[in-house]
Amino acid sequence: QNTLADAAAELNRYNSRKLVIADGATAALTIGGTFRTNDVEAFTRVVRQILGVHVVYRGNNIVISQNRVGG
Repeated sequence: QNTLADAAAELNRYNSRKLVIADGATAALTIGGTFRTNDVEAFTRVVRQILGVHVVYRGNNIVISQNRVGG
């Protein structure tokens, strides 16, 4: 398992669309698995489903933040 920050850094090495982790708590979340380095959209779909995070597309950046339901 890797942290979300580690996975994002690795994917960012290979893509023009960059994953941006919004905060330290989100960056520390862990995820396991094998992902294609050229398919950032598939990665974001998986982390949204598995970790329950928010994914927002802003230009060439994809911002990932924790779901703060209830406050």
